[in-house]
Amino acid sequence: MCVEFRTLNQACPKNTYPLPRINTIVDRTFGYEVISFLDAFSGYHQIRMAKEDEEKTAFITDFGKNCYNVMPFGLKNVGATYQRMIDAVFRDQRGRNLEAYVDDILVKSKTLEGHLGDLSETLDTLQRFNLKLNPTKCTFGVASEKFLVYLVSARGIEANPDKISAILSMPSPKTAKKIQKLAGRINSLGRFI
Repeated sequence: MCVEFRTLNQACPKNTYPLPRINTIVDRTFGYEVISFLDAFSGYHQIRMAKEDEEKTAFITDFGKNCYNVMPFGLKNVGATYQRMIDAVFRDQRGRNLEAYVDDILVKSKTLEGHLGDLSETLDTLQRFNLKLNPTKCTFGVASEKFLVYLVSARGIEANPDKISAILSMPSPKTAKKIQKLAGRINSLGRFI
């Protein structure tokens, strides 16, 4: 189901809750030997709408008028709202054994034994708040893996090989828009240049 929320988004004030800096998150993974990567299942749909706001998401189908009772994709402030929720849920773990960027969660540990405890704590927290993971997008107990735009490991971070390949496979830019696209891709790897 796809609903056009342009008018609603224009009427909503911007939620200024900050998203974490990706560079800060990946820098905090340095020195951790065991890492698990978790991905929330339909992340935004796990947040209940405030009852008084449900009507604002109304849409009409052949079956009548409907509205969302969970946060739909496409609303202006869903990213900030989700990050605020994740920060609150994991406030005791963030920075210590967990990093999170919206629906991407990284559990980090110095040892395998410690990792089992850290994962248990994380999964208990998810269960307590009734948050679900997408098992097909989770990777458990690895030494390195792609996270956001980087490859993270105990050695630190490296450029994501997929991002490098994407740049190398781009044809020579011939328009201003194509040059901007190339510059954006190169900028995402700026710390490695």
